[in-house]
Amino acid sequence: MSAKVRFAGVLACASAALLATSGGAGSSTPSAPSPWMSEAAMRQAFIGKTLDGHYADGTAWTEVYFGDGRLDYREGRRRAVGRWHFHGHVFCTFYEPPPLRPPLNGGCWTAIAVGANCYEFYLAGLRPDPPFDDAAPGMELRWNARAWRTDEPATCNAKPSV
Repeated sequence: MSAKVRFAGVLACASAALLATSGGAGSSTPSAPSPWMSEAAMRQAFIGKTLDGHYADGTAWTEVYFGDGRLDYREGRRRAVGRWHFHGHVFCTFYEPPPLRPPLNGGCWTAIAVGANCYEFYLAGLRPDPPFDDAAPGMELRWNARAWRTDEPATCNAKPSV
């Protein structure tokens, strides 16, 4: 047997072993599951519902997400109406500018269900379209709010999970 044939055989065996240990051709290392709620889960939890919540500074807010894409936001004396939409697992809420007042900006959010009726929202972007920052590493820096549906008892703790 020639050296070329032996080398080709060794190379073929090494390639087969590498594929067997890596899970096969075209596979990649399994990644950690995403912590984010899916669009379907968020639709079920939020759409057609009223959420009460608070921001990190303790400011309380209420927002209603109507089934037709409209929303109604209240925070103390401030009120805004606007629209919501999804980009996959990113939930976006934007507001119409009110006359004679500074407008609310809105943004796009990822969410985690931290209880049966407790959700945490993380900033994914300030624009209504991608790209979004939805990587799990660093998510504690993007924590924005905690909320719960008003139609059943809240299951939130007193502090955020991050």
